[in-house]
Amino acid sequence: MSKIVEVNVQSEIGKLNGVILHTPGEEVENMTPENAERALYSDILNLSIARKEYKQLSEVLGKITKTYQVKDLLTNILKDDAIKLEVLNRIEKIEPFIAEVTPKGSIKDQLLDEDAEDLARLLIEGVEMKRDTLTKFLNKDWYDLRPLHNFFFTRDASMSMYNEVLIGRMANAVRDREAIIMQSIFDFTPGFNTKTLNLATTPDPLRKLTIEGGDVQIARD
Repeated sequence: MSKIVEVNVQSEIGKLNGVILHTPGEEVENMTPENAERALYSDILNLSIARKEYKQLSEVLGKITKTYQVKDLLTNILKDDAIKLEVLNRIEKIEPFIAEVTPKGSIKDQLLDEDAEDLARLLIEGVEMKRDTLTKFLNKDWYDLRPLHNFFFTRDASMSMYNEVLIGRMANAVRDREAIIMQSIFDFTPGFNTKTLNLATTPDPLRKLTIEGGDVQIARD
C-alpha cells in the first residue's frame, strides 16, 4: 500500500474511494450438512458459483474504485510478530479454548509458528482437527478452529462512518472472529488512517448491543 488511505465516508451515495472484499474460499467449501445451520445457512453453498458471482461483483467495483482483499490485508499485518501475537490474543478473548494446553501444545502456539500467509488462511478457513485422541475421534466437529463461512459479507463486520470505523457486534457468536480480524486490519494497516470503535470493549450496557452492516446508513453529510 503506497499511499495513506483516508477513511472518510460522508454518505451512502458519494464517490467510492475504496472497498474491502473477501472472495469466498475454502471456508465455504468446508461447510457440511451438519454445520450449515450453525453457520446460519439453510443449505450448503456451491463454492464455484459463489466465486463466479463474487468475481463479477469485484470486477464491477474494480472499474470505479480501488479494491482490497481481506486475506491480503491480514497477511500484511501478520508479518509483524508483535501484531501477530496481539491478533491471536484478541481472538483468545472470544475463543479461549485456543490457549488450552495439550501434550502437543495449544492451538494458539501452533498458530504462532505459522508464517503470515498460512496464518491468515487458517484464521479464515479454519484449523482442521487432528483426530489423535479417542475423544477427538468421536467428536462430530471437524475443526479445532471453525471456518468463517460468512466472511464474504464484509460490511457486517465493519462499517465506515465518517472518519472512523464501527466494528460489528453480530447477533451470532459464530461471526465474532470476523469482527476481530477487521478491527485488526484497520488498527494495524499503516496505510489506513482511521480509528476503530468496538462496542464489545465498551462498558455495559453498550457491550450487550448487537449491530451489523445492514443496521447502519450514513444518510448525508
